Amino acid sequence: MNGGKARNRTGDTRIFSPLLYQLSYLAMRERGAANEARGGTSTGFLPPGGTGLPRWSRLDSPRTVLHRRAMPPSTVGRCLDVLRCPVTREPLTFLSEDEIAAANRDLAAGRRLLRDGSAARTPLAGALGTAGRAFIYRVEDEIAWLLPSLALVRPEAATAGLAAEKGLVKSFYDDFGWVKKADGRFNDTAEFTIPGAVVQDYRRHCNARIGRLLGGGRLLLDAASGAIPHQEYLAFSAGYDIRVCVDFSIRALNEARAKLGDRGLYLLGDLTCLPLADGSVDSAISLHTIYHIPPGQQTTAVDELARVTRPGGRVVIVYVWGRSLAMDVVFKLRGWLGFVRRFGRPSPVAGPGGDAAASSVPSLYFRPQNHDWFARDVAARHSARLRVWSAVSTAFQTRFFTGGVAGRLSVAVVKALEAALPALAGRFGQYPMFIIDKP
Repeated sequence: MNGGKARNRTGDTRIFSPLLYQLSYLAMRERGAANEARGGTSTGFLPPGGTGLPRWSRLDSPRTVLHRRAMPPSTVGRCLDVLRCPVTREPLTFLSEDEIAAANRDLAAGRRLLRDGSAARTPLAGALGTAGRAFIYRVEDEIAWLLPSLALVRPEAATAGLAAEKGLVKSFYDDFGWVKKADGRFNDTAEFTIPGAVVQDYRRHCNARIGRLLGGGRLLLDAASGAIPHQEYLAFSAGYDIRVCVDFSIRALNEARAKLGDRGLYLLGDLTCLPLADGSVDSAISLHTIYHIPPGQQTTAVDELARVTRPGGRVVIVYVWGRSLAMDVVFKLRGWLGFVRRFGRPSPVAGPGGDAAASSVPSLYFRPQNHDWFARDVAARHSARLRVWSAVSTAFQTRFFTGGVAGRLSVAVVKALEAALPALAGRFGQYPMFIIDKP
């Protein structure tokens, strides 16, 4: 790797004082950790070709180490009782300073790899591990890296990487979705949220339905929390001590941490193998997320949300149907009136990034299913019930929720129908909520 010589100048004896070396190491570690979480390249801790002992192994010398305590970030320490290895579901404990030093020597010598088989190019500063340390997980900047593919394992156990579809979602949000535009908005918000005061008021009205379904307690799980992009999302955790943010994206978790501080627990994780104990959270939410998971694993994600929720707790999932009977009828009526060519049809639902070929927006994996899947794999397994989040599609909102009198009247009619018939609106509208009350 070309960066080895350019960035790692320890062969120059003029800078090889312990203090300067350590300061340089700390700066490089921060950049390397961020790159590694995004699946990018390292910052030069391994020599060209990746063989032999990298120069940072000299930090293990008692004369050059500036000892740092292997202490957990506060929220990770307070929530250690609920954390589990996502592969084996064993409890996790913090590695001691001696164990971290030994793990770093193993990383340098190639005796530990990431579970996907690639080299871990950044030394550990803090870590969690299973009892026998078969699985070790990095802790950086108050974020626990509990993705199975990022576990540090012995070479013989390096077998599984992140599925291609999940990798697409992860890279979309790390590299585009949770990047901020010049006006401070996230790209995801700018691309997939309809502007306009009337539509924004309707979105807040829909989100308020989620808040009314939540109670309180110690832990609220926000599965695929993202960057918590909307202000009203912050209110969901008002009745809970800690909001557990689980997401693929390290960028998203850093943004969430900036908003929640020590009232959040931040886990780099996968919804299909949550790194949490059975019955460990009081409530769980997953908003506009599960349809970005491969169809064969969407049921697993729902099962995981139910598994980690305590008896008596509640799971709230906002989903989107692949087809909506209500939206089909509305736009067919418009077609009979001769306007279909001008305004188009919203169903089947156009996935986010569907026009990426004509724009700079990268593609986002999107596989919504229909009511038959819900009835068979969600309602039957978890006694889930349907309610409405929004009965109308984004195409409907764009066309009818305008700023004039007609637009405000359209919103009022939709709100009234959703309030009067919440189950039917969830069944035949566009965006249902799945509500699971854990027995």
